Amino acid sequence: MVTAAALIAQQVAGRAVRDALFLSSFHIKLLPPVMISSALLGIAAVLAFSRALTVLSPARAVPWAVGASSVLLMGEWYLSLVAPRVAAVAVYLHMAVFGATLVSGFWSLVNERFDPHTAKRVVGPIGTGASVGGVAGGALAFGAASVVQVPTMLAFMAGVNALCVLGLRSLRPPRRPHGRSRRAPEPTARPGGPLSGLRILNEVPYLRDLALVVGLGALVEALLDYALNAKAVEAYLGGAALMSFFALYHTGVGVLALALQSAFGSRSLRSIGLAGTVALQPAVVAAGSLLALASPRLLSVALVRGAEAVLHNSLFRSGYEVFYTPLPRDKKRPTKAIVDVGFDRVGTVTGAFITLLVVAALPSLSIQALFVLAAAAAIAALLITRRLHVGYVTALEDSLRSGAVHLDLGEVVDSTTRFTLAQTNLALDRDVLLSQIQRLRADRGSGEDSGSTRAPLSEPGSPRDLAGEPAFDPDDPLLRAMVRLRSEDVAAIRRTLTSPEALDPRLAPWMIPLLARNEVFLDVLRVLRRLAPKVTGLLLDALLDPDQDAAVRRRVPRVLKNLATQRSADGLLRALDDERFDVRYQCGLALARHKERNPALVFPATAVFDAVLEELKASPPGESAERALEHVFTLLALVLEAEPLRISFWALRSEDAIRGTALEYLENVLPEGVRAALWPHVRRRRVPEAPPRPPDELKAELLRSSDTLIMERARARKPGSGGG
Repeated sequence: MVTAAALIAQQVAGRAVRDALFLSSFHIKLLPPVMISSALLGIAAVLAFSRALTVLSPARAVPWAVGASSVLLMGEWYLSLVAPRVAAVAVYLHMAVFGATLVSGFWSLVNERFDPHTAKRVVGPIGTGASVGGVAGGALAFGAASVVQVPTMLAFMAGVNALCVLGLRSLRPPRRPHGRSRRAPEPTARPGGPLSGLRILNEVPYLRDLALVVGLGALVEALLDYALNAKAVEAYLGGAALMSFFALYHTGVGVLALALQSAFGSRSLRSIGLAGTVALQPAVVAAGSLLALASPRLLSVALVRGAEAVLHNSLFRSGYEVFYTPLPRDKKRPTKAIVDVGFDRVGTVTGAFITLLVVAALPSLSIQALFVLAAAAAIAALLITRRLHVGYVTALEDSLRSGAVHLDLGEVVDSTTRFTLAQTNLALDRDVLLSQIQRLRADRGSGEDSGSTRAPLSEPGSPRDLAGEPAFDPDDPLLRAMVRLRSEDVAAIRRTLTSPEALDPRLAPWMIPLLARNEVFLDVLRVLRRLAPKVTGLLLDALLDPDQDAAVRRRVPRVLKNLATQRSADGLLRALDDERFDVRYQCGLALARHKERNPALVFPATAVFDAVLEELKASPPGESAERALEHVFTLLALVLEAEPLRISFWALRSEDAIRGTALEYLENVLPEGVRAALWPHVRRRRVPEAPPRPPDELKAELLRSSDTLIMERARARKPGSGGG
């Protein structure tokens, strides 16, 4: 904040000194040509500066640039004593090269220092510091106008710049302890010289929109600047009187910008978002320019130009700078100075040329014409800002996808592992796994097929078993299969499930209850998945029946997970209000697999968000709610893009800057109600320490994969694969 205040103070004072020096030495008609010349020089300078930011980084390049500006200001102060007219041009060119460039470099340093979510909190206070600097710079110039000569202010500006160097050096990003960071390695800068930034702009539409907003804003500023300067020269003589006017004007702008930033800076970012905050400036300028047509006097011109400057130095700057935070550094460093300053200078050149044409063609109506053109340019900028929100969210998604999160497997704790398994739908019940492992060990030890029996069993379904019942055909295979499925004989059930009759849909009502039996669950699951397209309604009825066994309801979604039809998806969505969390959790996994297998499925956003809200209400924040949070993210991925959400969940357990990127992404894509309910669960989460676990538990955890289990079963069933 202190560095921003000092930097903006010298810039505001410099503008007052620049305008007073030039307009005291030259006619107003020479202002557009010197604006064009200084803007062209600024474009060349910003290409070199963007290259320096890419090669050296803002933390190194910006202090050197501020130091060079301080040395040159001292030289211009000496020049003003011996050749005032030459010094006036030199100061004008100096401000074009260093003024906005240094401010852009400062903000580059700031938005590399903080992640996107943190940036939203700190950019407001830093902007307040900048606004304080604007007030201080204007007030100092106004007070000095009656005490010292105008050129003396150049020496003061050089001293302020020297102080800024100290503050900038303290803003370097902190070094992370070795081995603690889990962020991606620092991307290398793109080769290609100073024009590499222009190539990146051509590749990234989001940055092009920002550049257009900046260029149109500079065009508006150039048009209104000429109108203000022309009216000021008409009303005041040169020298100290003119400097007093500009100093008072800039002081008023600074005071209002400070008040606006303090009162609405952070509130505006939260309530209307980044794009809305940035759009306020062109909207107000367009309306003010059209209203000022009725009375184009100094007061009306100062009000419109002042409103533009107040909004630019407060709300616009607070929103605009955050737009850069999700961009990777290899794209940010070569382009930010080009967008901030280069396109600003292009807009200034365009505005100066337009001003020359307007003054030559309509000398008596030039101010009115400039107002009309300023309103048109502001409206064009307003239309472009509508695209910025989409571009910002896309940049956040790209930042999450770029591999910025790299987690050490040694640091993964159980809840995170569960979430990964949730996304791949490979988690199995622990009790089922243990029973199946014991089965596989026994099968391998005996060298027999896993479906064979190890003891003679009585044959169910014989006439004596059904004594007293109505006559039936004992050779009917379907009836025999039904009897076996209803028996307690595990071997007979397995033999039936591997027989041709098992694929008859009429046996499904006898198979579904067997989902609750751990010893045959996987066998039943395999058969019912093949039958699922024909018995979808029967399966959904079992899932939605509150009187059905809880284990059956929990396992039906696993049967349906590969049946990616709209009917299945609709039934699973209805089951999300089941009273048991394990049932809801499995439905979420099945729905995630549905979306993966069939992107054409429709998941009503309202129903999904309602389910998320109910889940968040039922699970108070805390480490005990980790699994519920996994379920919430699984559901959100049904209606939002899945990959950024998955990475966001990982990132929220990190302490790196990518965590802030994840929070910012969620803040932009989630509806207000969902965001408010989710925030207490994710905002201050920390990675819990994983206690040591016994070897048996670790082994069971490794086997939490259906693929591993199937492979083991297949190996056991190979001829000659006896134990050993």
